[in-house]
Amino acid sequence: MYEQKSDIISSLPLELLLYIISFIPFDSARLTPFVSTRFRSVWSQALVVAHSHNGSIEVISRFIHNFDEHDPSKNTRKLELHFDKSTFVSTILAPHNVMHMSFFSDGSKEEDSFCWRIQTKDQIPQRVESGGFLVKKLCLDSVYSLTHEVVSSMVLDFSLLENLKICGCKGLTSLTIDSPTKLLLHLSISGCMKLRYLDIRSSKLKTFHYQGFLPSIKIHEHCNLTNAVFDVRQGPSYCNNNALDIGPLLLVIKNSHSFTLCRWMFEELIKPSICSSWTSFQFYKLHDLRWIDNSMKQENINSLISFLKLCPSIERIFITIDTNTYSSKEETTVDEDYASKHARVLRNLKLVKLEGSKSEEDKNQLILALREVVDINQPPLILSSFS
Repeated sequence: MYEQKSDIISSLPLELLLYIISFIPFDSARLTPFVSTRFRSVWSQALVVAHSHNGSIEVISRFIHNFDEHDPSKNTRKLELHFDKSTFVSTILAPHNVMHMSFFSDGSKEEDSFCWRIQTKDQIPQRVESGGFLVKKLCLDSVYSLTHEVVSSMVLDFSLLENLKICGCKGLTSLTIDSPTKLLLHLSISGCMKLRYLDIRSSKLKTFHYQGFLPSIKIHEHCNLTNAVFDVRQGPSYCNNNALDIGPLLLVIKNSHSFTLCRWMFEELIKPSICSSWTSFQFYKLHDLRWIDNSMKQENINSLISFLKLCPSIERIFITIDTNTYSSKEETTVDEDYASKHARVLRNLKLVKLEGSKSEEDKNQLILALREVVDINQPPLILSSFS
């Protein structure tokens, strides 16, 4: 008869379990919640180094600088700092030099509007300090008016920051990203619904992801993006199209390999700006296009085809239909002369995927329109969410 061995480890006191976990590398230790129900709570407590009340945010700086993965007394990766009864900040030092900082409140206080400037050091350090946690990717969630300045001062200490992600800052109206060095490569901004102005100075930026109302964007230094995402289906946040200087923005996305945009952005901003150079402007390196629209009406499909004629190297097209997407107020026209000169130019197109549409007719209209710009001897694979 088989006798089940008793679980000696689970029966140990909490203090001893926490001490044991502190010696285990994080990638292995984070699997402890799967051992048993009890170990879920043990892991949760092992992460948290402090529940400090009425604390100062400088505590977080000390927490970062004192971190030592090889010292059991200093390798805890989570800090919860309570400012008062209604607000606190959670800081997590994740593997691969990733730091998450999230601010929480009970919603009883109205978010004050604020302008925010985030600047990185203007010189690349000659050597890297061995002590502390080295931040290369920083995720900032729900920063608000009373904390943004302190966060900015902390960012100045992150001398090797390569990836910056900002989301959910409800009161943010103006944001300046100033990275004089060549280190900041990736920038992501989402869920900042009051953002009206965005200034970017970063000459080596490679990926830019933006989700929300499209603000007035000013590019101060040229960079060549390889991946550009403009999920601006809510529409523009500015009052008129003259508020956005699309020229410098077009130059930084022109060489992208992957591009996400909404139809209205093409119709209201991109197409008018290149009308004088319509026959010469091309997205030569664009391979993946993600197109967001509110329907597959014929005039909407015409705009898509018009954009595709600017993309001779396109290989994959992903179309998302969201009925809540903002629709352009501009009248759309097709340059018939340009269309006749550039028929069937998409020789590399392999895949078209249509999502969000529930109509077989939409797919058929799309297939019919694509015949104008693809090689009929090598038709692409066309998929839809209902097929």
